[in-house]
Amino acid sequence: MGQAKLKRRLAFAPELIAEWEADNCVNFAIALARLTGWLLHVDWWVPSTDPNNIVPTEHWKPLRVYVADQGQRVFDVRGTKSIDDFVTRTIKPLAMPFGMGGVRTRFYEEDALSTLPLRVAPDPIKVSQAKVAIEANEAFLAAIPRRVPPCIPAAEAAQYTFGLCAAFAQALQELKGFEPVALLVIRFKPGWQGTECGADGYVHSLVLHADGTGEDSWGQAPLSDIAARFGVAEYRLSHEAHARVVANLQRNSPERYEAAVEKAKALISTYRN
Repeated sequence: MGQAKLKRRLAFAPELIAEWEADNCVNFAIALARLTGWLLHVDWWVPSTDPNNIVPTEHWKPLRVYVADQGQRVFDVRGTKSIDDFVTRTIKPLAMPFGMGGVRTRFYEEDALSTLPLRVAPDPIKVSQAKVAIEANEAFLAAIPRRVPPCIPAAEAAQYTFGLCAAFAQALQELKGFEPVALLVIRFKPGWQGTECGADGYVHSLVLHADGTGEDSWGQAPLSDIAARFGVAEYRLSHEAHARVVANLQRNSPERYEAAVEKAKALISTYRN
């Protein structure tokens, strides 16, 4: 099937897209997150180009509510896109009218959306209508990859992707006996060279399975797939680096670390066989 014909099959009716976009796509995104289990995001314009500058949320302007996976794919009313394409074609044009500033991406649980300074609050009726429209578009849903079981709720899985991944790996070791390791970057993919990592190349902690795959809060997957989420083209694994990260967390923020491990154990016990 040609690309143009495939895009036509995936597309929603223009009047539906216009209705959803008039509400910053909040109702569509909630419906899609419910159907797929993937993660709700909001992109905000803020009056600062410094990502470390603390800007009160009342000064944030919502640009788009959307769903994305744990890697580099966005699922939007206008189709599935790479993050780069989505930012270039969708987010930057939406941000331009606000003038000088920056864009910040945040992920949320569904219940949190009604507490945010969105331009339009979620509407349960419109969410239900969007769900019906999405289910009727079988080609669109088929283009979205299914989450790999066990499926911890996406917002909680995301919390253990950055910063708390070592705590999740420790919880898996303590509950299931898997071997925790650190993923250390040797070489980033083109365009990812500025990605933050430790002095030793540390980017992530996970556990190993006997078949050579890995597992973290997003489930079991080939190691190359997990590495790709962080833009890693070549990597090595290290038990010692993971142990150092855990020791640093226990020393510098013991209460936060222990709370993260206990919450991870509860999630694993609830959602993982």
